[in-house]
Amino acid sequence: MMALFALLMVITSVKPTTVWAADSSKSASSANSTATPQDTFGRDTPRGSVQGFIQALAKSDWMLASRYVDLSSTKDPSGTLESLKSALDSGGRINEQLQISNDPTGNLDDKLAPNLDKVGEINNPTADKKSIDILMQRVKQSNGTNIWLISQQTLQEVASLSLVTQPTLVEKYIPKQWIEKDIKGYSLGHIAAVIALMIATYLACLLISQILYMIITRIYLATHPDKEKQFPIDGRVVVPAAMVLTAVIIKEAMILVGINLVVRNMASNLADILSWVSMVWLILRILDLIFKRAENYASNNHHPERLSVLNLLRKVVKLILIAIATIVILGNLGYDLTTGIAALGIGGVALALGAQKTVENLVGSVSVVADQPVNVGDYCRFGTQEGTVEDIGIRSTRLRTTDRTVVTIPNGNFSSMSIENVSQRDMFHFSQVFYISRDSDIDKLREFMEQTQIYITNHPDTNSVWNQVRISGTQQDAYLVEVRCYLNVKGAMDFNQKQTDMILKIAEMMKEVGLKNALPTSRVMMGKPIDITYSNFANTVPVKDKVAGSEKLAQSDKPDTKP
Repeated sequence: MMALFALLMVITSVKPTTVWAADSSKSASSANSTATPQDTFGRDTPRGSVQGFIQALAKSDWMLASRYVDLSSTKDPSGTLESLKSALDSGGRINEQLQISNDPTGNLDDKLAPNLDKVGEINNPTADKKSIDILMQRVKQSNGTNIWLISQQTLQEVASLSLVTQPTLVEKYIPKQWIEKDIKGYSLGHIAAVIALMIATYLACLLISQILYMIITRIYLATHPDKEKQFPIDGRVVVPAAMVLTAVIIKEAMILVGINLVVRNMASNLADILSWVSMVWLILRILDLIFKRAENYASNNHHPERLSVLNLLRKVVKLILIAIATIVILGNLGYDLTTGIAALGIGGVALALGAQKTVENLVGSVSVVADQPVNVGDYCRFGTQEGTVEDIGIRSTRLRTTDRTVVTIPNGNFSSMSIENVSQRDMFHFSQVFYISRDSDIDKLREFMEQTQIYITNHPDTNSVWNQVRISGTQQDAYLVEVRCYLNVKGAMDFNQKQTDMILKIAEMMKEVGLKNALPTSRVMMGKPIDITYSNFANTVPVKDKVAGSEKLAQSDKPDTKP
């Protein structure tokens, strides 16, 4: 804990916003000599002025601290600064870094004068007015620049305070030599008091959180007797909840025990970071529990394809929460994140362009799960492939073909295909054509068709959607008798068995009536072998072609008289 405090003191001892402003001012001044110069003390914005004043108090540099206070109308600058520091130490509250404007024009939406900004308040329990506003006032210097200083109005109200002179708890119980010894301007005694106070506050909040969790659990179980005897949120939320309470309570507790402003401001920054970290931790724990219940629900209801998408969604939500917490924490430390966020946006665009196919597949996986054209275990046809869906992953979908091979299709392509889900059909189509010989008796053919119609109509597995026996056409040697109906069966295997039984039954009916199948026939001409030679060629051609052939042969036999 001491190392964490030391690290935070090093971080907060630097003025990130002011340094950034100074660097940007140097580049701006080199580019344009007529640009307005930046203030060397970082008083261009209310936030920069507050940071500089607190750092000056940490160094006990009264000359530097006076640079951030409007002492133009004060007769006793030293006494005014001491009164201001005493008032801030006894009950002063400085707003969080993100709540203090970092704009040179200040916060124009605070319902104050354009040249005033409220940055905190001081407790005043002895007067009618319970608190004094700490106001920053924009003052124009002789060189034309505007700077922000603690206003004369605040100094006048502080001068009218009747400060309590009795020693604080820190001064009573912390050795004086510890209080007088400092580390980089931070009193060692006050740091030790903050650490002890934080540990005690955390233990008390942990006990309170545990008691509240037990009470809520008992109330839930008592009001839900029909549910499972288990609270939907387990005890893993107790610790982050205790840390959230600690971050909220510690700020008021430090004022009560008498922690000075410099250490309290540093500890408040740590408390703000702790509050955001613990809040994100608590939300992440709750999200884990919610997603775990969703995954169990999907698994119990036979939707395993949703597990991968739920896992992806959980990671995305966690990443967004962590990114937001990081931005807020860095902003609390005083860093200007405008440039970083812009660079992050440009990097995000570049990453999205480079990972276009990956993003397309991720979106495709969400589309496949949301639209549900197929589920795991369904038999489907798509493109030139068909098979059973074995897995719907984040990037691709895998199918087992009838040849027992595995086909992997990117979800971006799979979601854009025309997919025929065979497993979702509500009935099976029986469609067969029987070839009846053309020389069959017409009356027997009519009798066969009538019996077949009665058979498919009364069959226990058929329905009334489409039952029909008809002659769909003729061929040279056959009548084409088409039998069509729909079967209500359990699946493809059941349908194949029922279809086989129906075909055999119809074949028996055709045999009983006395009809025969039209078998494919071919004619074979039997006779004396033909001698196809040159001498007999004239005898093997038709009469009309015989003369023409003789003439052609005669012409070909004539000698060529041309030279």
